[in-house]
Amino acid sequence: MRSDLYTELFKQHQPSLYLYLYRMCGSREIAEELVQETFYRAMISMKAEHREYARAWLYKVARHLFIDWFRKRRGEVQMQEELSSMEPENVYPTPEEALSASERQIRVARGISRMPESYQSILLLREMDGLSYKELGEVLELSPDQVKVTLYRARERFKREMMAIEGAGEDD
Repeated sequence: MRSDLYTELFKQHQPSLYLYLYRMCGSREIAEELVQETFYRAMISMKAEHREYARAWLYKVARHLFIDWFRKRRGEVQMQEELSSMEPENVYPTPEEALSASERQIRVARGISRMPESYQSILLLREMDGLSYKELGEVLELSPDQVKVTLYRARERFKREMMAIEGAGEDD
């Protein structure tokens, strides 16, 4: 690909890739590094004729980089402990409505963090980043039927986790 195409891809996909990776790892610095590595690999490997699949390809690379980073830095048990202890930064002002919204955001993040990585990824990619079922299949290397089943199971698991959190009155 030509450099102007890389520039266009970067402008178009960098913000959503960064948010996805930030949600997954909870660290701005790590998310930035993983985004840079994703685009570096795009410059090396992606061909101009594959431009129509660029979004799915970039997310697939970003996800694999996250998994590799996580495996190198932490064991499986530490992964779940760290993800469940992550809380998003409070970006809301201090009024009561903002506090309530912030608490809800923390509960949602906690609910997501209690789920397996495959469920976290499919939910975040579909619900937050708006990937199509076809793109989810490409990113996660799943058949169309597997995408539907996994997404259904992830949503059901998320509902159960949220009911458990809200039933236990976990506010902090």
